[in-house]
Amino acid sequence: MAKFIFITGGVVSSLGKGITAASIGRLLKSRGVTVTILKLDPYINIDPGTMSPYQHGE
Repeated sequence: MAKFIFITGGVVSSLGKGITAASIGRLLKSRGVTVTILKLDPYINIDPGTMSPYQHGE
């Protein structure tokens, strides 16, 4: 049975979401759990640099 852990955060960089995901993955892997990390990017075919900050939540 698959189990999922979601790590979410705001638009602020350097909140440690990647380090948190990697740390949890490493701890689970050391206990023999198979771990796969998947990063989801909500900007499909859009360059967020050209968007107004109000359009993407800043």
